[in-house]
Amino acid sequence: MGSVTPKVLLPIEGRPLLSYVVDAARAAGLSRIIAVVGTAHKQVEEAFSGSGVEFALQAEQRGTADAVLACSELLGDEEECVVLCGDTPLLTGRTICRLTDVYHDSGADVAILTALLENPFGYGRIVRSSDDSVAAIVEERDASEQVKGIAEVNAGVYAFGWGRLRPVLERIEPSAVSGECYLTDAVRAVRSEGGRVAAVVAEDPKEILGVNTPEQLAEVATELARRSVREQG
Repeated sequence: MGSVTPKVLLPIEGRPLLSYVVDAARAAGLSRIIAVVGTAHKQVEEAFSGSGVEFALQAEQRGTADAVLACSELLGDEEECVVLCGDTPLLTGRTICRLTDVYHDSGADVAILTALLENPFGYGRIVRSSDDSVAAIVEERDASEQVKGIAEVNAGVYAFGWGRLRPVLERIEPSAVSGECYLTDAVRAVRSEGGRVAAVVAEDPKEILGVNTPEQLAEVATELARRSVREQG
């Protein structure tokens, strides 16, 4: 991002980027909010001091599955969890509620948020089975030309029972390429063990937009401003 400020603290309309995700979680009625933090954890913790946000430290950057597993000491097996990305400020509480509703109503082991993109390049593709459940999440680097033609992509947002997913996360092996442990591998393991994975398509694909460049930060800031004008009008 070309900034010494941690990405999740970069300002949008005078507020840290992460605050929009926290607001969406609260709008969805989630009872606890845990932020997984890393090298810049002191800055993030200070920025959200007194906000009611809890923190879990990921000591080493070892992938998304490891990040979720960092919450182990804070969670009980009876709890239900939603994993959100800290850099997706356009995600709404309504969409999170749709995801949790499908998780409960479908009886699935895991529910994931997806989106339909005109240009899905770079995203993991969603391969559906005949009963419309998720058969696989295939990363771009592993996708055949046929799978690359799929427009439905993984948004990186999940709902699940902690007691169901925790043992799976503990068994995930690091990637031979990156050395990281991926949450998508946990979803794949649940499926291979006979579990069911349901998917919810975001009504507005812009909701899944993450911020990894200054240009993307400007894009989501513009969209948030448009949303604010619509809501006021």
